[in-house]
Amino acid sequence: MDKPDCKYGASCYQKNPVHKEKYRHPVVEKDESKNQNSPQKIADDTSESSSKRRSHSPNPSEDLLEEVKKCKRPPTPEKDHNNREESDQSHEYYGMTRQRYTLPEVPMDVGLMSDIYDPQIEFSKKAEYQELCADPKQFIKHKFLVDMPHCFDSLWKFCESKSSDKPGEVFDKLGLRLVGAFDVLAKKFNDAKMHEPGDYLRHWRFYYDPPEFQTILVKKGTGLHYGYWRDSPSDTAGLVAVNDVNKGCEFKLIGENAFDAVIHFLDHEVTTTPFNKAQTATMRKSLEEWAKEHNIKLKGQDQLRARNKAVVCKTFHKAGIVVPFDRKKELGYRELLESDANLKKILSKFDGIDKATNKAGFDTAMAELQPIVTGAFIAVDECDFGTALELAVDLFCSGAPCLHDVMKPLFVTAYSMLKRPQYIAIMKSHLDNRRKGIELDLLHK
Repeated sequence: MDKPDCKYGASCYQKNPVHKEKYRHPVVEKDESKNQNSPQKIADDTSESSSKRRSHSPNPSEDLLEEVKKCKRPPTPEKDHNNREESDQSHEYYGMTRQRYTLPEVPMDVGLMSDIYDPQIEFSKKAEYQELCADPKQFIKHKFLVDMPHCFDSLWKFCESKSSDKPGEVFDKLGLRLVGAFDVLAKKFNDAKMHEPGDYLRHWRFYYDPPEFQTILVKKGTGLHYGYWRDSPSDTAGLVAVNDVNKGCEFKLIGENAFDAVIHFLDHEVTTTPFNKAQTATMRKSLEEWAKEHNIKLKGQDQLRARNKAVVCKTFHKAGIVVPFDRKKELGYRELLESDANLKKILSKFDGIDKATNKAGFDTAMAELQPIVTGAFIAVDECDFGTALELAVDLFCSGAPCLHDVMKPLFVTAYSMLKRPQYIAIMKSHLDNRRKGIELDLLHK
């Protein structure tokens, strides 16, 4: 019985013996003497145009590339007779019989492997991104690495009660913007282009914002911003703090929920004019009524007092740090080798130093700082993890870019020992692109 011809002829890419036995692969020779309009020539031309895999086509592997990209499998599996795992008595797969698919051999002219897999990866990323956009809670957890407190959702519902069309702009006329994770609830990310993971962690992250702080409100046109303060990434207590980046690194804890932050703004930071005075009073009253109706305690002090008792040191940003500390055994934290005043003097010597162009100046300043850094790492070896975190925060608050490489190992070590890996990712992303100024909206990049 004659075997049918393979449509790819001698240029067929298949190496499978079964295919070789089933089809003929004749070599088609060109006859220059044939008339250009002869029936045989027309038939040859038709056959040639129907096959994109012939060697004289512009891209003989084009169809193969498309098949591989779509992950097409051969129609039937073949028995795997040469599997060592099944014949090895000590292996968990001993005695099992499995089928396997013979993958097509991809010729070199198909290109790099990225040409094959990048389209699939890109599609997968987009599909995952759309799923996250449909679930704001998971989007925030996935992109910002934290869970939001109950008051976060409640404040958004309050805004929706004031404006169903544009809840994110309820406070705009008073000079206050909802930003950060609120942008997710406002669906601003739905049609935005996808970014690298670190970009999301820098969304509305000001120059002096440590990983413990997450911005949710900003005073329009200024560096004043409010946000949640979490001593641990899993903390959902809802403590809120405020900082003005134009004035420095100091933070002040001002309440126990997002409503406290808005009311603090209305009481202390809003620019009052004859045109918005009545609106400001009305908004404040509405917030108080909503909070009372939904059992949200305003201007509470219990959680703030409890945290103040747990603070082991103040640090340069004044908010202090909280780490596990056994006061009886004095285990978990010890003081730095230098006082805050002396440390500030030492760090001031790094101001304006560019390590790349002034290594001698950096090394001279580092000679005084190095013993303190070494002492912090010794403290870590003896389970006083808070010491390394304190020094890292103080270096961060100094604002000197040349100290980034010095503080990174301190942050990584401290957060690792304290089991706060999310803060490692946030800190690394921030230091990779630590921007000054107040235009820190990822959506406007």
